[in-house]
Amino acid sequence: MTSRRISLWGLLFLALISLHIAAAQETYTLKYRYEKGKVYRYADTMLVNSTQEMMGQEMKIASNVYSVSRAEVEDVKGDGGMILLMSAESMRISMKSPRGDTTLAPPELIGKRTRVTMKESGEVVRRETVDTVKTAGMMRGVSQRELFRMHTLSVKPVSIGEKWSGTRSDTSDAMGGKNVSTSTVEYTLAGKQKVGGRECLKITYAGKVAINGKGSMQGMDVFTEGTGTLGGTFFFDEKSGVMVADDGKFNNEMTAAITGAQNMTIPISQVGTMKHSLLTQ
Repeated sequence: MTSRRISLWGLLFLALISLHIAAAQETYTLKYRYEKGKVYRYADTMLVNSTQEMMGQEMKIASNVYSVSRAEVEDVKGDGGMILLMSAESMRISMKSPRGDTTLAPPELIGKRTRVTMKESGEVVRRETVDTVKTAGMMRGVSQRELFRMHTLSVKPVSIGEKWSGTRSDTSDAMGGKNVSTSTVEYTLAGKQKVGGRECLKITYAGKVAINGKGSMQGMDVFTEGTGTLGGTFFFDEKSGVMVADDGKFNNEMTAAITGAQNMTIPISQVGTMKHSLLTQ
């Protein structure tokens, strides 16, 4: 009787071990699957503290950007890729600096669309400005980029604890020229978590950024270069193929070299946070 009882306990123990191993080895297929004809709305908040030094004087600027954007799924291709029409429904920018406080709500950007063709993995293969809008100063180029960015998903099924990497390059207008930001990011499938009433996969990320740009200001050439880091956590609804939320931070160290009538180098530091959350679909 005793040996039989020990044998039963042994079998139960082995069964529990097998279940644990099976759960640990469960794999997940990560693909964006936004549905044709649907509209997905997101809220974005970005807080940035910038410090720059010019001619021996330090200037600190605090910025707060809040926007609500929409992505209308224009088409879903045979290979699973999607064509999205992205636009801003609302936007508010608040800035505090030694020169005073400023709040902007640029109406020229509201409703202006950008068409983005994206793979299931989140890689953007084409970006097209549908509604051209002329902006100046700090708003230049905003309408030429998608209002929210998708993280890169693993092209292979992954299990809890597994990693993958992604590289992306973003180009924007700046002072009559172009700024190119290239990010190399490592992702880790960290677990599961319920967010906004959805069962989501929790994915952490960390990476490095390289920044290069060229523009002009008051007849002088401006060359920008720098490096940075980024990191955070985003939540992905695997069943629906939808990003639900993203909570990230970044840190950039740059220099702007000005040549022309005056020559100077301006060091710029940026520290910020970003929040991205699904509102409706």
